Amino acid sequence: MTAFTLFQASLELATSVPAADRVHDARPSLFLRVIDDDAEGWSECPAAVGPGVDPTADELVAALLDADDTGHAGVERGAVAPAPQARHAVKVARSFLAAAYLDLGLRREQRSLAAALGVVASDVGFAGVIGIEPPPRARERARELVELGASRLRVKVSPLVSTEALEAVLDATDVPIVADANGSFEPVTNQRELDALLALPLAWLEQPFAPDLLECTAALASRTTVPIGLDESATSLEAIRESARLGAARVICVKPFRFGIPGALEARRVAASLGLRTYVGGYFEAGLGRSVLASLAALDDDLDGDVAAPCTYLTSDPCALPGPQSGRQPLHVTPGCGPTPNVDGMRVRLERVASE
Repeated sequence: MTAFTLFQASLELATSVPAADRVHDARPSLFLRVIDDDAEGWSECPAAVGPGVDPTADELVAALLDADDTGHAGVERGAVAPAPQARHAVKVARSFLAAAYLDLGLRREQRSLAAALGVVASDVGFAGVIGIEPPPRARERARELVELGASRLRVKVSPLVSTEALEAVLDATDVPIVADANGSFEPVTNQRELDALLALPLAWLEQPFAPDLLECTAALASRTTVPIGLDESATSLEAIRESARLGAARVICVKPFRFGIPGALEARRVAASLGLRTYVGGYFEAGLGRSVLASLAALDDDLDGDVAAPCTYLTSDPCALPGPQSGRQPLHVTPGCGPTPNVDGMRVRLERVASE
């Protein structure tokens, strides 16, 4: 007999991260527990806080309600979003469920995810993120993150604010700096603001336009020496291939919760075969999710990812994942994909018992 319990937590950020599309100050995250006879497995899936590229907690719950015991899911019943978004929610839900079964199997085998992937390193480098802040605060946060060990900084930008904070970060540190627009620029009306960004010595400009404006992104990429990166546009292997075909990007943010663990590995492999660089992207997860990201990042050290433990950005991590040491993030090396979450106080969203 197999039992499933789905929990929802509200993860509070220690410091809010204002972005062009929203202020990140709290993040809903779902935790799935699968108990199968003598073993249990866990997985974590961060959720969006509103309409957008990625599914909300309610959309994920609706998709999981249609999931059967073998990890398949459908959209025939209960989907609360338009068809494309519902299909994406189903894909994410399938990966979420599969990750819990993977964790269960690894715990039975007494192996960590890192060991199962063949990772030989014990730690991994990490990048940091800075919100849209006044220049003095942006400069201060940049120095804090670099002192912690961040090898690259991603600074949120918007056409509604000047480049002064970004320039302050560039002046304050000697690590590569990325400008992350979260799709907030318009190809025609924000030309002047784009030019101001592209005049700076950026490592790359990430997601300048809306996810579906790949041809406009390709046109921008063709007229600048600053590399273009994609995040919200990179939701499938097909999207990555199309980005390469158009010449729309040179860097891809691969977020494992969008692809699943095997899918994220394949996405990085496909991107590399197309001449694109990749990094593992985060979503302000708790420690279970971050452990997965770190193991995946350690397997391919192309670019350091968003893998620092949640103690660097959350007020409290229900998984109590240890933080960076000597400028590196230690990998989770005990059985399973990551530490077991403490679900005390979490909301139960779904309970199911399946017979053999």
